[in-house]
Amino acid sequence: MALIIDGYDKFAAFITWHPSVQFIHLQWTDYTSTVRVRILTLRHFQALLKAKSNLALCRHYLCLIDIGLPLTNVDPGRPAGQSFLLPDFNTIHLYPSLNTAEEHAVILCYFGNGTPLHQDMHHSTLTLSAPFCPRRALLQAIQAGEEIGLYFRVGFELEFSAVQPKHSAKAAEIHASSGLRAIESFMLPVLSTITKQLESAANVPVEQFHCEGSDNAYELVLGHLAPMEAVDGLVTAKETTRRVCRENGIEVLFNPTMPEINGLHTNISVQSLQGEIGEVEESFLAGMMKHLGALCAFAMPRPEGYARTRAGQWCAGRWVSWGTDNREGPVRKRGRGCWEVRLPDASAQMYLFVAGLVIAGVEGVRRGLELGVRDCQVDVAMLTEEERLELGVTEQLPTKPDEAFQLLLKDELLMQSIGEDLLTMYVTIQELYNKKLAEVGPEGSEERKAWLMARI
Repeated sequence: MALIIDGYDKFAAFITWHPSVQFIHLQWTDYTSTVRVRILTLRHFQALLKAKSNLALCRHYLCLIDIGLPLTNVDPGRPAGQSFLLPDFNTIHLYPSLNTAEEHAVILCYFGNGTPLHQDMHHSTLTLSAPFCPRRALLQAIQAGEEIGLYFRVGFELEFSAVQPKHSAKAAEIHASSGLRAIESFMLPVLSTITKQLESAANVPVEQFHCEGSDNAYELVLGHLAPMEAVDGLVTAKETTRRVCRENGIEVLFNPTMPEINGLHTNISVQSLQGEIGEVEESFLAGMMKHLGALCAFAMPRPEGYARTRAGQWCAGRWVSWGTDNREGPVRKRGRGCWEVRLPDASAQMYLFVAGLVIAGVEGVRRGLELGVRDCQVDVAMLTEEERLELGVTEQLPTKPDEAFQLLLKDELLMQSIGEDLLTMYVTIQELYNKKLAEVGPEGSEERKAWLMARI
């Protein structure tokens, strides 16, 4: 499927309105959810545009592990060839920083292969190919939903742990879920700064923030946006949170490891132009439930994430189930056509995860799938087998990444919709990443926790 890039007029208007901008950040997210960037002078970026060209890169920039080249021994052609950063001009915003915001602007990019397929003479649109790009996969999923009159809104709840500087003279307050004293002790001004920078510079809406239920844990709730804008905003929010905490000497962890078990709950709602939402919501949910196990490959690519699928933690639970306002399960129904999917943690590849949710739900609507799993109002793990069967709960979630990866590779819908080449490459990279993680230290070790903390 060709990728059409437009919005150049918005870029030109943005530069006119922000004459202090001198640098352009061309940013993309790879398979391991590492955010990568090339920072160009505005002069050079405009020269590329005038020449009707794009910034060229080596093909491996979706497939690195830190600076390592994991595919060197399995793909002898990897050093050859060229890829391109394809700017989505509609994403342009100021860099969310108090010190350099007016000088730096950010544009999120697709990661394209080959050369442009078509370019009009006025450079207002580009038609290109990006078959391996996670962001392209999400765009294609959204368009598939729009073809049958379905539109979506997505929002995220970003959980993280923050520890005040060791040299701080302030005595630590008892951490309490939604506790006033705990958030006032040192994080209130930090979270306020994060919120103001996100909303003023990056146009990322923040609804609220508060203390979470684990020690030193906090949650930043982002407002609902269209799916692509929502995931783009999440990437910006996570990096802004890390940077602002670092500037204040605060150690921040997004790790899903015990005892923090930080998650990244994803709220998705569906709207139909064809009629009442009640006519499609059960089929959409049925589609998501059918592919939930395979979607764990995007939501929890690290072994640590599966600590959140243990029973009794108010996280994701063990069983493929859903319930109205039930927080001990992978899917919580929040309202008509609106669900909170509780599987992901901050290591998730969220472009692919949200794409997978949309693909699965849209296919459920296309086929008119019946919802075989009933609304569960209790902790499924506490039911007898007979009681679970009465609710249609028969499947458990994967217990480790390898199980999820195998489910993904066997999922014909996701393989066909996202692309076999992309998903095969994705699984290969994640397996190699987890192999390197195992070499750092055993699960639960301080060495491994620190290694993940620097990368998630």
